[in-house]
Amino acid sequence: MRLNIFICLLLAGITLMVYWPAGSYEAVYYDDTSFTENPEVQSGLNGHSFIWAMSGVVAANWHPVTSLSFVLGHQFWGFNPGAEHLANVIFHALNAVLLFLVLEQMTRLRPEASTPDMVETRGREARLTGRSALPYWRCAVVAALFAWHPLRVESVAWIAERKDVLCAFFFFLTLLAWGRYAQNRSKAESRGSSANISDQALGSRRWTLDYYLALVFFALGLMSKAMLVTVPFVLLLLDFWPLGRVAGDPPSLRFGAASKHRISSSKTLRKQLSTLLLEKWPFFVLTAVFSVITFVVQHHDAATPSLAELGPGIRLENVIASYLRYLAWTVWPANLAVYYSFPFDSHFYLALWPDWEIGAAALILVLVTVLCVGLLNRKPYLAVGWFWYLGTMVPVIGLVQVGSQGMADRYTYIPLIGPVISLVWLVSEKWGSRFFPKLLFTILIPVILAASILQTRHQLQFWKNTDILFRHTVEVTGENPRAEYILGLGLEHEGRINEAMVHYRNAMTSQPRVKGAFCAMARLLGQRGQWTETAQTYFIMLQDDPNDFNAHLGLATALPHLGRMAEAEIHLQAAVQNCPDEPDALNNLAWTLAGSENAELRDGSKAVKYAERACELTGHQETTIIGTLAAAYAEAGRFDDAISTAQKACDLAAKKGETNLAQRNQELLERYRAHQTANEE
Repeated sequence: MRLNIFICLLLAGITLMVYWPAGSYEAVYYDDTSFTENPEVQSGLNGHSFIWAMSGVVAANWHPVTSLSFVLGHQFWGFNPGAEHLANVIFHALNAVLLFLVLEQMTRLRPEASTPDMVETRGREARLTGRSALPYWRCAVVAALFAWHPLRVESVAWIAERKDVLCAFFFFLTLLAWGRYAQNRSKAESRGSSANISDQALGSRRWTLDYYLALVFFALGLMSKAMLVTVPFVLLLLDFWPLGRVAGDPPSLRFGAASKHRISSSKTLRKQLSTLLLEKWPFFVLTAVFSVITFVVQHHDAATPSLAELGPGIRLENVIASYLRYLAWTVWPANLAVYYSFPFDSHFYLALWPDWEIGAAALILVLVTVLCVGLLNRKPYLAVGWFWYLGTMVPVIGLVQVGSQGMADRYTYIPLIGPVISLVWLVSEKWGSRFFPKLLFTILIPVILAASILQTRHQLQFWKNTDILFRHTVEVTGENPRAEYILGLGLEHEGRINEAMVHYRNAMTSQPRVKGAFCAMARLLGQRGQWTETAQTYFIMLQDDPNDFNAHLGLATALPHLGRMAEAEIHLQAAVQNCPDEPDALNNLAWTLAGSENAELRDGSKAVKYAERACELTGHQETTIIGTLAAAYAEAGRFDDAISTAQKACDLAAKKGETNLAQRNQELLERYRAHQTANEE
C-alpha cells in the first residue's frame, strides 16, 4: 500500500511539474474562444447557463459535462486562460494515477487460493515468468509513458480539449469500477460453484454497486466526449485479459498473470461470450444512443465536408496511413503539430505513401493482427493491446470523416495505451527474469522516460499563444491553409494587420480554400476603404457557393460604396433568404438592416425580427446582440423599447467588464433618448 501511494504521488507530481508552465499560456484562436469568450460561460453558473451546458452544441460537439466544467471554472476564477490550462493539467495528472491503479488492480496476483498446492503453483508461475506478486513497475511504466509522452501535449495544453482529459478521467473510473465488479463476480461464481449454488441464485446478485458505478461513469464520460462509444468492447477485451473471465482456468486462478491463457471448449466459450455480452447490454444501449446523437450533431455542422466530396478511396488510404503513423509517432514523435490537413489533393504524410506502400501498410496491419491472434493463448496481452488500439481509434480514424483534419495528436490519448501495455508486458515476460537484460532495461526505462519528458517540454512551449503554435504548424506541415488562417486570426488580434493579411491570402490561395479567410480578408479590406477589392473577394466566395450567406451580406455592404445600389439590394435579399438560424449570422443581418449607411437597405421591422431571434438563441446574455436589438427598435421607431434595451446592454457590458462595448452602447443610448437612430448624424 505504501509503495502504491508513493508511485501515485510520483506520477502526479512529475506530471504536474512537466505541464506547469501551461499555467501562464494564453488561449488560442482555434476553438478555445468557443469556451473562454462564450457568453453562457461568462455568465457563470445559473439556470440558463446550466440549460445551455446540458443542451448546447459547441464546435459541432454535444458534450454537456465538458461545457459545464467551463461554466463552473468561470464561476470560480472568471476569465483566466492560465487557470483553464491548469485545470486540464490537474485532470491529466489524475488520469495518470487512475491508469496506474486500474492496471495494478486488474493485473495483480490475488491470494484467493485456499490450498497449499494452489499457493505453491501460483508462486512457481510467478517465479518462472519473472513476475512479482504485485507488478507495480509495469503498471507504473505504462502510466508514466501515457502521462509524459509528447503526443499528450495537445490534449493537455489546449483549453478546448478539456473534453479529452475529462472523458479519459471517467473512462478510467469506469474501468476501476468494472474491475472490482468483475473480480467480485468471479469470486462469487467460485464460491457458488463449490457450494452448488444455482445459476439463478447467482444471477439475482449479478448487478452490484460497482456495476452501476461503472455505468454512471461511462455515461459521464460519453457526455464529456462521445469518443468513448467503444468502451463496451474494451470491457470485453479486459474480461478476456487480464480479468480472465473467458478462460478454462478455475475462477480462483483467473486473476494471475500466468504465461499461458487457456481457452475453453467452443461450447463453453460461446456460453461465456454470450453471458458477457448480455451482461453489458446497458453499456451497448448508451453507445448506440450517443453514436446517433454525435452523428446528427456533427453532420449538421456547416464546416464539415461531405463524404461524397472526400470519397471512400482517399479516406481508406488515410485510415491505413494514420494507423501506422500514430504508431511511428509513439516511437519517434517528430514534427508534431496542432493541425494536419486532410489530404484532399496531396499532403505531406500521405504524399510520401505511393499506392504500393499503402498496400504494404495495409498488409502490415493485417499481419500484426494475425500474429496477435496466433499468440492468443501464450501472450493474450498482445491481442488485447492491439485490439484496444484498433477499436478505440475507430470513432476518430476517418472511416466516417468529420471535419477537414487528416490526423490529430489528441485522438491518441486513450487508444495508444493499448500498444504500450502490450510492449511493456512483452518486455517484462521476455527479459524480466534474466539478470543482464533486466539490468539493461532498468537503465533504459528511466532514459526513455526522461527523453519523453524533455520532448514533451519542448512540444509544450509551442502552445504559449496562437502566433507561436501556428507558425510551428505551418513550418512542420508545409501547405496548411487552415493553419495559415488561424495564424492570421492570432496576428489580427495582436494588431498586426499587414502580417495577418499575408496569411489570410495564403489560406485563400491554398487548397482547400478556407472560407473564413475570405471573410476576414474582406473585412480588413473594407476597414481600409478598399471596396473594389472587398467586393471581388466576396464574389470569389459566391463562385464556390452561390448561396453563401456571408458573401451576399458582405456584398450588400460593399457595393453601395461603389455606387451599385441595385445589386446591393439583390444581395441583401439573398442574404435574408439564406440566413442560417444561428446568433452571429442573425445579428449581422439585423445590424445591416438597422444600421446601414444606405437608407435603401434599412428595414426596421425585419431587423427587429432577426435581432430578437438572435437574443433568444443566446439567452439575452450577449452584449453585442442586445445592442443590435436596441438599434433595430430605434430604426422601427420604437424608441421606448430601444432605450430600455440599450440600458440593458450597458448594464450587461459593465457586469462583464466590456469597457468599449459599455461606452459605445452608452453613446447609442443618448441617441435613442433624442429619438435618433443608430445611423443618424
